[in-house]
Amino acid sequence: MGNVSESERPRRKRQLVYKTITVPGNFEIACRQFNGGQFFECHESFEEIWQEEQGPVRDLYKGLIQIAAAFVHISRANFVGADRLSRTGLGYLAPYRAEGAMGFDVDAIMTAAEDAHARVLSLGRARMESFDISVRPLYGFRADVLPAEARRWGAWGFDAEGRATPMGIAVVE
Repeated sequence: MGNVSESERPRRKRQLVYKTITVPGNFEIACRQFNGGQFFECHESFEEIWQEEQGPVRDLYKGLIQIAAAFVHISRANFVGADRLSRTGLGYLAPYRAEGAMGFDVDAIMTAAEDAHARVLSLGRARMESFDISVRPLYGFRADVLPAEARRWGAWGFDAEGRATPMGIAVVE
């Protein structure tokens, strides 16, 4: 029979899966994943919220997603992807820098992400594999301010009083 080529392998069927999430629950998961070096998984956890959010914090989530994706590229020594996603992620986060949003200290995240981006640029393509991935931003948020922040931003996944509401979403797995 020999080796089966990539095009001949049966593809795993992707299916639509329905699940219930809360924004604070996904924040906790995504922060734990990012801080544990699971950058792609972090991206996915934030994306579940980002896809549903239509309000002004949508770009906050996109920035956090893109910084996580930049670290996927950094961990793979992909200079172009790391540079591009660092720049765009920082751009999406910039409007939230001064005051933070949704309990995130955006200034601290951006400061560390800017440092990481500067290191990417100084290493260049040829030396990306020597990037010290342990020196990176830490994702964290203050759950105690979420009710006020959810009201401030009119965020998806919260009721009028700012209490997290379990929300049904559909994801492709």
